[in-house]
Amino acid sequence: MAKREYIQRHLLIIKKLKSKPCNFEEICKYLLTQQEITGDNFDISQRTFQRDLKEINTIYGIEIRYNKKEEHYEIAEEVEEKPFERIIEAFETLSALNFSNHVSNKLILERRAGKGTEHMHGLLYAIESNLEIVIKHQSYWKESAEVRTLQPIAIKESQNRWYLICFDTVKKDFRNFALDRIISLEISTQKFKPIIHDVTAYYQNAFGIETYETATKIILNFNAFQARYIKSLPLHSSQKIVFENQDYCQFEYFMHPTNDFIMEIMKYGENVKVEEPLELKQKVKHKIQEMLSLYK
Repeated sequence: MAKREYIQRHLLIIKKLKSKPCNFEEICKYLLTQQEITGDNFDISQRTFQRDLKEINTIYGIEIRYNKKEEHYEIAEEVEEKPFERIIEAFETLSALNFSNHVSNKLILERRAGKGTEHMHGLLYAIESNLEIVIKHQSYWKESAEVRTLQPIAIKESQNRWYLICFDTVKKDFRNFALDRIISLEISTQKFKPIIHDVTAYYQNAFGIETYETATKIILNFNAFQARYIKSLPLHSSQKIVFENQDYCQFEYFMHPTNDFIMEIMKYGENVKVEEPLELKQKVKHKIQEMLSLYK
């Protein structure tokens, strides 16, 4: 069996059991339904299924157990949402792209520049091995490229770009570099002591990759129409509704009010108004006035 089918079957089993516990027959029926859609072979025996459960536990760290009382299979513990949802999404996209060879004019992709993902494997190896790296980086704001010696810590996705989170050995501070701006990557043999830096906590209140402003409570008013979109695709994980009527919906956030978030607010034009904090409200107002001056 092709590796893609093998892995995708695992992910489909996880996806099905995340939605609700199922018995073996229900899982087989679901796999056969997916098989008709993708054209893959997901027909399995009980023996193969048991082997899949062991491999899912080994590879993904997800324990699936049989509940004798209820006579169904279930995931033993809550699975962290985002990583596995993204993996499943990636394989579903891959399946669609493979299928699109027959319907190439039905699946329309955006034309995008490279994201620097060719460096990802090497960077992850350096992170796991605590090896210093040397990169040649071309900033958008500088004319010539710079060579940096870095101690890599993690890779973070933000706003459809991938960033290297690292410690700059010259600047003596934590930095981030967009992977698509890395011209070359060299993994050295120089080891460094593991760096204690909780990247998840550090960026918890960030809209994107910047944290230079102090995190604060932010209140945005969206009109009723735009609020539907914001509800379905939150601007930030801290988003919550604090008031709603037939005309507008008021959302509260706790974030760093950096420039990238200001640009996100302005994207919604007349459909949104900043209520708090006052400083953010004034910054947005000033940018709107600057925009108006361009059309005089």
